[in-house]
Amino acid sequence: MTLHCRINLKKTNYLQISEHKILWARNYKVSPDTDKLLQIYKQYCDYKQFESPLHYYKEQFTHEHFEVLGYYDNKKLVAWSLIYIINKEIAEAYQFAWDYKNPELRLGIASLTNECALYKNRGFKYLMLNEVNSYKEAIDGFELLPPLG
Repeated sequence: MTLHCRINLKKTNYLQISEHKILWARNYKVSPDTDKLLQIYKQYCDYKQFESPLHYYKEQFTHEHFEVLGYYDNKKLVAWSLIYIINKEIAEAYQFAWDYKNPELRLGIASLTNECALYKNRGFKYLMLNEVNSYKEAIDGFELLPPLG
């Protein structure tokens, strides 16, 4: 049985990092560079050696229920998170991708704690994280979700 988890944002006290910006949200007029986002995703899949990666399409990055956060190294976009806004209280960390050219950045963890701070500051109660992984358990506010049924 696959266990799922979330972060209770009330139990977190993380700070936002300065090397990020929101690339897309519902009211944005300018679309992000979707070719660059897809290129980073391909590099991420290659680095992780995923046998059957999910396919992403340009349109997903500008869907009204998604937000795209970009992460930078020396002012160059190197990673992104796709966040699904479920409602005013719950956001889902849907996908993260990183080119891994500078692993010392630890962007997987840094992006997650940044997103905790960002969405908590915006009044969200939970950040859903999908399947349980050991690195997620180390995040403050980590909670297992009970199985359905």
